[in-house]
Amino acid sequence: MKKSYSIPIRGVLIMCVMVLVATFTFAQGRLTGKISDSAGNGVPGVSILVKGTKTGATTDANGNYSVNAGANSTLVVSSIGFKTKEIGVGNQSSLNITMDDDASTFDEVVVTGYTVDKRRDATGAVSIVKAKDLAIRPTGNIENQLQGRVAGLTVIANGQPGSNSQVRVRGFGAFGGNEPLIVVDGVPVGSSNFLNPDDIESVTVLKDASTASIYGARAANGVIVYTTKKGKKGAKKLDVSYDGLYGVTNPGPGQAMMNPTDFATWTWNAKRNSGEAFGHPQFGSGATPVIPDYLSVGPNAGVIGSVDLAAEKLKYNVNPAAGGIYQVTKANKQGTDWYDAITREAPVQRHSIGFSGGGENSRFYVNIGLQDQKGILLTNSFKRYSMRVNTEFNILKNLRMGENLSLAFIQNLGQGGGAGGQGVAADENDILQAFRMPSIIPVYDEFGGYAGTASKGFNNPRNPVANQNGNINNRSFNGVANGNVYLELDPIPGLTLRTSLGGAYNNSYNWGYTRLQYENSENNSAFGYNEGGGFSLAWTLTNTANYKKAFGKHGIELLAGQEALNTGAGRNMNASGLNPFSTDLDYITISTLGSRNQPGSNLFRGVNFYSLFGRAIYNFNDKYMVTGVIRRDGSSRFGINSRYGVFPAVSAAWRVSSESFMKSLPWVQDL
Repeated sequence: MKKSYSIPIRGVLIMCVMVLVATFTFAQGRLTGKISDSAGNGVPGVSILVKGTKTGATTDANGNYSVNAGANSTLVVSSIGFKTKEIGVGNQSSLNITMDDDASTFDEVVVTGYTVDKRRDATGAVSIVKAKDLAIRPTGNIENQLQGRVAGLTVIANGQPGSNSQVRVRGFGAFGGNEPLIVVDGVPVGSSNFLNPDDIESVTVLKDASTASIYGARAANGVIVYTTKKGKKGAKKLDVSYDGLYGVTNPGPGQAMMNPTDFATWTWNAKRNSGEAFGHPQFGSGATPVIPDYLSVGPNAGVIGSVDLAAEKLKYNVNPAAGGIYQVTKANKQGTDWYDAITREAPVQRHSIGFSGGGENSRFYVNIGLQDQKGILLTNSFKRYSMRVNTEFNILKNLRMGENLSLAFIQNLGQGGGAGGQGVAADENDILQAFRMPSIIPVYDEFGGYAGTASKGFNNPRNPVANQNGNINNRSFNGVANGNVYLELDPIPGLTLRTSLGGAYNNSYNWGYTRLQYENSENNSAFGYNEGGGFSLAWTLTNTANYKKAFGKHGIELLAGQEALNTGAGRNMNASGLNPFSTDLDYITISTLGSRNQPGSNLFRGVNFYSLFGRAIYNFNDKYMVTGVIRRDGSSRFGINSRYGVFPAVSAAWRVSSESFMKSLPWVQDL
């Protein structure tokens, strides 16, 4: 017996429609998920593109995303510092993705102070130096570590520890200052001497107008941007690191000098060649020069023969306040190595202990450092005690707050030359004195006082050992606080609003002594004392809006910002005088001096800047890139009718290696 079944036509149609709707819904379904790094932390700002379409999305502050993706479609996931991935969706409606670190890609990150971009997308002249490359040169001066690391960057150092180097990004392009602008974690600073090299994550050098003009007038000589280390959110454990170095600087043998016999012969020849009769207080007036036994015995010069030292000691005096100077100085017939007498093998050491880590909504980096470097001169040294604290916290899912703080105590002793040591070549410094001093003069006289050109016939160089020992009690220090606090808000995907308030405080003090001299042909005739100090405070307020968007083959990045700053306002004072009632250091102050010069003080208010700036970058198919930058700077240096200037720049790039005709050249990776 047959049975028959009937299904209403309307029911069949409804079932078909439901199947079609379900199929269409899945085909155009909403795919959600989270993108994390290898440690499980959400990665913000990751670009997600459905391959072959113009559909895409960007992860939020916690790494979450949502994108329209059809069944069996493929996602192209990319972000700075990670390898690009292509992942099939399949039938999934939720897909979590773990990104793999790409050291080579991270090396290509460009930090300008306002934004973080891919190096491969930069259309201007930019160079990047990583921390591992800086560590090769064992010096405490971060500027010296850049020497030889950046094409077109010239660093001229004078060898004194802690001295400022001459840094030139594009040569000498101005009659005045040619120094580049230095930016640390987004804050312009006047000097980088407070930086511990172990705190540096990377250095970016902006060399041409298209990249540097975002900083306006101050970028005329290029920009050096230092980025310090940060912790990692979601770190599973506290990371503790130690960095240390120890080394020795050998001064070398110095310049070869004439021995006493040669010096006497050349002195005699000079007289003969000029047609003069030879006569010298030390070497006599005969047909050939004679080397004396004593350069001076009281007022007598060029003494030949033995001397009753016991009797002469009773007359000995090197204190001008006690009467006339009376010295007994024996000739050093073997010759004095003056360069060796004022130099030493100079040790250098640096130690840093760092702590970094973080939770799901925070990260931190703390470092304590010590730099102790001796100079090759006896009293030249540099010390720096530093501490850095960098933190960041998620207040909300799309709101972050952070700070970068650096504290440093710097002591720089025995430094020659003005402008932080740069002017030492213009000084009559002690190394020059060592090469001017005749080798026949010993360092000390027979009774322990300093010997020198007070012995007649040797012109006017000064005993460099006495000069160095005279600096032993001089002191100076600088206390430096530098950093900023910032807020970042992501109101919509791809848009970041940031406000930052930075500052730099510098406090310094110094005092020094000028000894009463007796050993030279030209002496300081009184005991001198000087004292001074000062402070300054600079600040910077920066507000920026940065928007990044990728759609299909197109990519755009828009930056708009406002900045106001003061280069540093403060005061300096100094006082000096002569002849304290006692030369005991415990009793020497400005108020105890016998005579005082008019004290000086200086009030300075710094230079104010107000700026508006913007930048637009367009990228098509990762082949063609155009960048436009404009900045309007106003400075209090100029009158009200000519206070502002506009600084535009445009640059473009063509990535030839992405063209199809280049595929046959596998040895060309990026052109």
